[in-house]
Amino acid sequence: MLHDERAAAPATASIVPDWEQVRGRVGEPGWAQDTLEAVREDFEFWQSHLRPPGPDQVSAWTHHYFCDDDGEPLRFDPGSPDEHVCPTCGRAYRGEPWDGAWRTRMHNMAAAQAQRAALLARLDRDEDRRRSAADALAEIVDRYACDYGSYALHGVNVGHGRVLPQNLDESVWAIGLLRSVRWAGPLLAESTRAATRRLAGEIAAVLAPQLGMIHNIHCWLVAALAECAVAIGDEELLSTVTEGPFGARNQILEGFHPEGLWFEVNPHYHFYAVNALLSFVEVAGPGALADEHAERLLRAVQAPARLAYSDGRVPAYGDGWPNSFLGDFAQTAEVASRLLPGASARLASSYLGDAPAPVELWFGAGRVSGPSPERDGRYSVGAMVFGADSLPGTDDGVTPASFVWPGPGIGVLRSPLARLAMRFGPDAGWHDHHDKLSVDVECGGWRSLDLGTSGYGADITVWMRSQAAHNLLVVGERQQPRHAGVLVHADDRSLVAQSSWNGAEVRRSLHLTASGWTDEMEVAGVPGTALEWLFHGDGTIIAPAGPVIDLPSDDLGHGWLADVRSLTVLEGIVTVTWDHPDAPVLRLAVPPGWTAYRACAPANPTGLPLGVIAVRGLTQGATTLRATFTREGSHA
Repeated sequence: MLHDERAAAPATASIVPDWEQVRGRVGEPGWAQDTLEAVREDFEFWQSHLRPPGPDQVSAWTHHYFCDDDGEPLRFDPGSPDEHVCPTCGRAYRGEPWDGAWRTRMHNMAAAQAQRAALLARLDRDEDRRRSAADALAEIVDRYACDYGSYALHGVNVGHGRVLPQNLDESVWAIGLLRSVRWAGPLLAESTRAATRRLAGEIAAVLAPQLGMIHNIHCWLVAALAECAVAIGDEELLSTVTEGPFGARNQILEGFHPEGLWFEVNPHYHFYAVNALLSFVEVAGPGALADEHAERLLRAVQAPARLAYSDGRVPAYGDGWPNSFLGDFAQTAEVASRLLPGASARLASSYLGDAPAPVELWFGAGRVSGPSPERDGRYSVGAMVFGADSLPGTDDGVTPASFVWPGPGIGVLRSPLARLAMRFGPDAGWHDHHDKLSVDVECGGWRSLDLGTSGYGADITVWMRSQAAHNLLVVGERQQPRHAGVLVHADDRSLVAQSSWNGAEVRRSLHLTASGWTDEMEVAGVPGTALEWLFHGDGTIIAPAGPVIDLPSDDLGHGWLADVRSLTVLEGIVTVTWDHPDAPVLRLAVPPGWTAYRACAPANPTGLPLGVIAVRGLTQGATTLRATFTREGSHA
């Protein structure tokens, strides 16, 4: 399926598809032919809609391209560069930064179109269409090569780019262009390949001085600079991005915990780093990684499936898109199954999803599809050019087990009734929500999920990052600082961890029972310290409610709660459930003098109302809060 093509750097053997074999695959009816047809349909659409902004139009951060009210991504309309509408609520946005974010989206569309053109130049059966596709690729590359130096160097949050607004976006865009030229190879005129080498040198001059961290963003810099190094034959640069202090090898060994999870914890950034490093392997060749690096990168592809819920949803810990499923990362597994030693097609089988989705390019930027139809199963460029002809079955019927990962500090308990997870590990950096000892739960079809985030520029992300948006304990009416917790005990049915913050030591104990689970918090702190225990789940809270309570609009997230009403505490017990057929009954024992309330909150990833219960009071020095969750049948 794969063979080596010597690139400009003599010591490097990039991995490229075996185009003859891929042509045979797409020539037969089936998933591969469907994939190429979708690529062709999207290519034809974008040929008439692609309008790359020129050097006089500055790009902006795409995290601004989200609705402030509901967190939905704005509709990208290629014919509407100055009006941007939320598809959910209809709110329209005009001016900056949304216009600039639209331009970023259009530049990414150009890089995506370059990949479509390279694929069609290689694989289309019609000679005229192949030639037309090669011409379209040359036009895109020649245009950027001519204008690149005229784009103003600018940046936001993470470094600078010329065409794009930061070094991350510049790297992803550059990989899209340079990979496409590498794939097309001799089908392009020497003038275009010379222009590509010139462009690669200019991109490297922008990106190389900015490489300097172990971070998902710098994994993309590594991959982009590897593409540049191979294009221009710069062995020194390739050595730096392979073996240097922030090169691919150290990104793998220092960035991934031994269990395989990326240090920023949430699966979105985990797979983002994995995709960048697989892109590096593709261009630098398999010999760029020693055994220990390849083995850990393979574990990185395998690990997230162990965290998933029963329907394949992957928890959105910290900053990450909340509606992520294993099937969303199937292309990653397809590519890894062929690029990494020791991997097999079975790896891709474990990620294959059944939710219809647009055809996916092997490209780092999201939302670059066109009008081609959605379909399920294998439907990606990565599968088409790198995957196996067919996938073996999975080990269905195997019950996932409880486990603990000490490195990232995550423990998962599983029983026939419930899946419980608690996070207690080291701080995960900028994307950490500072929610140590928070838990997330699955009980039948009922969920209590981590909410993840929306676009970082959207107002609603303030809520999703807040303390009140998590199932945790607020100490001293302050947010948690950056800190780490520790594992105290774990077995197949119990998980105990502890941490200290804001002057209190907190120990949380989860235990599976025959009818559900228990959740106990023991708090030791200065007498008189304010504590608040919060828990949320699918549906509206069912419990006798009292008067409306006005909560402050503080930085803990209380201002986002709606319909806040007091609850009755009877003999030290608060009893509630949710109006969901699989919801458990919660009985929470609280100290004397504590109060309770329930509320509704936004941004539940399941789309259902998010019912919140909270209890609050003052510690007397040593305080215990014991919650019992019991599955007692339907409560709807």
